[in-house]
Amino acid sequence: MSEGNEATRTEDSIGSYLARQRRLRGISLDELEQLTRIPRRSLERLESGIFDGNPDGFVRGFVRTVALALGLDPDEAVSRMLDEVSPEGQRRVGLRVPLGPLGALIGLLCAVLLVGLWIHSRFQLPGETAALPTEQLVRRDPVRALAEAAAVSQPLEATREESRPAQGAEGSRPRP
Repeated sequence: MSEGNEATRTEDSIGSYLARQRRLRGISLDELEQLTRIPRRSLERLESGIFDGNPDGFVRGFVRTVALALGLDPDEAVSRMLDEVSPEGQRRVGLRVPLGPLGALIGLLCAVLLVGLWIHSRFQLPGETAALPTEQLVRRDPVRALAEAAAVSQPLEATREESRPAQGAEGSRPRP
């Protein structure tokens, strides 16, 4: 690639575009840091082009926030970032990690395992019986059972009278 083409691409990158717009408006990096609450180091990295090929969520948020602080259309700035072209002429959509044959084999094994588990969960194999609960255990509350037994054996009025303290008993004095 020629040096002129590289220079054009660097000028058109989102980082250099935002830096140029900041300088045109006379805003320093310190002022932009205070406006956006983005650390100065991250702003410097954004303007230097380190984030240009990485349109992940954080970078999109940085571009949107800086564009708003500079008075630019945030959607246009994010769109400009996403439309940037890599040196190979392909659109930048994120990090591409070459997996190679080992990665493809691992992916294929995972897919086969998932399909096998799905089939096993959907269909019973011959000779397998479903584990159905044959008996259901119901536990009763022993305190409630005692209370119900006591309520049946004694009338309500008798239990109320027994629970009242007797007049003149020790420890219970009438208040003056």
